[in-house]
Amino acid sequence: MEGKFGNYVQNRLQETFNVKSIFTIHYFRYGKHFRVRKESHNFWEMVYIDSGEAVITAGERNFALKRGQAYFHKPEEIHTISTEEEFANSAIVSFECTSKSMKLFENRTVVFDDFEKQLLNKIISEGKLSFKDKLDDIYLVKMTKRENAPYAGEQLIKNSLELLLISLARNLLNEKGNPAAEKRIAPTGVKIVENILAILDDNLYDNINLDTIAEKLSFSKTYIKSVFKKHTGTTIIQHYIDLKIAEAKKLLSQNKYTVTEIAFMLNFNSVHYFSRQFKCRTDMSPTEYIESIKADNVL
Repeated sequence: MEGKFGNYVQNRLQETFNVKSIFTIHYFRYGKHFRVRKESHNFWEMVYIDSGEAVITAGERNFALKRGQAYFHKPEEIHTISTEEEFANSAIVSFECTSKSMKLFENRTVVFDDFEKQLLNKIISEGKLSFKDKLDDIYLVKMTKRENAPYAGEQLIKNSLELLLISLARNLLNEKGNPAAEKRIAPTGVKIVENILAILDDNLYDNINLDTIAEKLSFSKTYIKSVFKKHTGTTIIQHYIDLKIAEAKKLLSQNKYTVTEIAFMLNFNSVHYFSRQFKCRTDMSPTEYIESIKADNVL
């Protein structure tokens, strides 16, 4: 819709995603063989796995959701989450959004890139500041606003969630609507990324550099960096550190090793560097993370 203001013409901005309300914001740490009762509701619920692996039930389907992946439960879908032989951390955001574009997320798993992880982190951190409930109460149905909440915190939650939906939707549309891009990374590009991921997993407790990876794959360093970035939205080194931090979370949850031992087990140059990378990705120091697990009675 347009309107005239002197020589200026007004353009009203179209809203592709309009998040009307938030029901809950959760961050859970699941132990092994965790189970929760099934539920359904008339709003959307996004489940993101921060570390480990969880089993998602969505209607009649059961499937594994791994670190960095998310699934959107559509309104009225019967769903639950569980774990098998390993720990898992998840962020869950339930919200009302009746925009037609939400259909893009029905019945599909999405992968978060670094930008989308930052947006989710912002939603969780602002949720902690704006509401006084514990984010690990799995059966919480009503969030209570803080009287001394930061200025415009609720709008930051809304805006961050809408930006997250836009970014994810763009990625999905690019995959569907750009055959040329798909051709550039598949099948050769996809295979290269799979090989890189396998190398990183195999060297989780060691250190491996780009030169070595490029040599193993018989491609140039510039090429493997470009292919990996195109396919995953992040760099090889950043993903490598993400994997190490996810493994560190698992080790910290087991309460068998000290922070110093874990830092050197995962081949970080120093405890200080490990702690800095850990806090950058979790908003907590390793020690604070251990204390939060104890408070949650996960161990």
